[in-house]
Amino acid sequence: MPDAAGGGSARCGFADKTAAGFGEDELRAIEVAAVEAWPAFETRNISGWLWRYSGGGSQRANSVSTLEFRGPDAEAAIAEAEALYFSRNVPSRFQVSSTLAEPKDLDRRLERRGYRIHEPVTTLAMRLSDHKDIPTGVIIADRPSDEWMEVYLSNVRPDRHAAAPAILAAVPTPKAFFSFEVGGRILSTALAVLRGEIVIAECIGTRAEARRRGAGSTVMAALAAWGWQHGARIAALQAVTENFPAQRLYAALGFREVGGYHYRLREP
Repeated sequence: MPDAAGGGSARCGFADKTAAGFGEDELRAIEVAAVEAWPAFETRNISGWLWRYSGGGSQRANSVSTLEFRGPDAEAAIAEAEALYFSRNVPSRFQVSSTLAEPKDLDRRLERRGYRIHEPVTTLAMRLSDHKDIPTGVIIADRPSDEWMEVYLSNVRPDRHAAAPAILAAVPTPKAFFSFEVGGRILSTALAVLRGEIVIAECIGTRAEARRRGAGSTVMAALAAWGWQHGARIAALQAVTENFPAQRLYAALGFREVGGYHYRLREP
């Protein structure tokens, strides 16, 4: 979910970053909401794990979510997931939370089987304060326009482009697509997905020539205000840890690290 817009100053709708910490139940709820907010084309339950496949592209939509495990044999479950991916001639990929993955020794098990770490991701969250008005210039829609898709896709890898429209269409409601426009041209995008009292921010992207000018901050302020108006009390997102411009933007808005995950990957 890259956005190199920089650390703008808009804070509309956000609580102070010194707000109280999050409890264990809230942290798990945030991770579950993030899984639900980005659906896969095909899923299977493997002993409580959620096996996901979408034909490539998005790593989340093509990996095993490991937040819950109810089986008697983790090795057998890993082998089952592997076989499903390898039968499609794609890598076997697991999303391993730094604190919530089950069983607790999953990361070590995968390492022993030859899985390598790929792309650490940080989970960020903040409590929402009393909402403010939606900033001027932000348009909210129930589906993405062609220009919205153009801006969003310009911020993600080309291998994610083909599956993106279908994934976005499958995102559960309530959801809202945000566009920050200047002179009738979209400069920045975001997607809000409401899951209970948590609003998940997705698809945050800014045109290359508009970065570091507050466009990303403005669209995020709108997302926070919309979330509050629809009952959310926590805003959360997940960003690649080494996407430093995006990390600076979210820190400036008041988000703080509450967790994270990495992928474990094994080629067929």
